[in-house]
Amino acid sequence: MRWRSFKSGLLALTVVAACQSGHAAEQQALVALVETDDSLCLAHGGQLISVRLTEAALAEAEEPVEVWVDRWFMQVQTADHTKHVLTSEMPERELGCSQSLAGPQHWTLSLIKRLPVAGSTIQKD
Repeated sequence: MRWRSFKSGLLALTVVAACQSGHAAEQQALVALVETDDSLCLAHGGQLISVRLTEAALAEAEEPVEVWVDRWFMQVQTADHTKHVLTSEMPERELGCSQSLAGPQHWTLSLIKRLPVAGSTIQKD
């Protein structure tokens, strides 16, 4: 994984709160969409967009976080509905450039939930 210094820090992009849990605010605090400088993306006038665990999420628990992400291209939602599992070992996943050759794109967070650790008991809310 490539780590870069953040030019503009963590930027919260559009986040869609479609969490089915009653803990929607807590769930949104687990991950953020971030922009970083990337030479390929900068060549097209954009920045690299990634989904990343927040510092608070990394500090508070060991459970992996499942994140479903939707992609929008030229303001139209695409069929890309992807799942990413973020852990303390792999806290970030690159999604793509905010500006492609054909036009702008962005991502929204659809569903965020903590996954149980192997061997732990599952508690129902």
